[in-house]
Amino acid sequence: MKVIKCVLAATVALVLSGCGGKTMIQSDMSRMVSASPASPWLTVDNRGETVVTVTGLDSSAKVQVTPDIASAVQARLRTALQPNYITDLIIHCRGLEIAVSAAKDAEPPVANLEMSASCRIVARGLVSSKGYRIHQSLPVDPAAPRLDMLVPKLIDGASTQLAEQIWADVVATGVRR
Repeated sequence: MKVIKCVLAATVALVLSGCGGKTMIQSDMSRMVSASPASPWLTVDNRGETVVTVTGLDSSAKVQVTPDIASAVQARLRTALQPNYITDLIIHCRGLEIAVSAAKDAEPPVANLEMSASCRIVARGLVSSKGYRIHQSLPVDPAAPRLDMLVPKLIDGASTQLAEQIWADVVATGVRR
């Protein structure tokens, strides 16, 4: 009986190892979120998505972002825009979407992030609504992509780029500090 249990345990271990092991890659962005300033005038909404699917590698991988993608983007926007804050400014972004793909045959291989969001800016009574599309790329090693670190860097870079574009649109409304 003991031999059968050992054989079954070994068989289960072999089957599970053949499945590729861990299917969900964990990526922690909670430090960045907790370090961002409290800015009730800036919000980012989406469906609370936490998983990013990375395509273009030998097999698609799923990266779970903690706490969630919208919180990470909102934290970076708050950190980038807080020094520029003017009174009576409200920024609300919704419809946040992120797609990540790898171009492993490119020279050099890169990972690409596409981010889109619709934002409404109210700057001292002047209202502006705009859709944003951001593209961010970073080099990637297809053999060892380190997606747990790569995806947060892509989200951070795209969020910083989004903050720059939003601030340019705030300035374009004509408000003065």
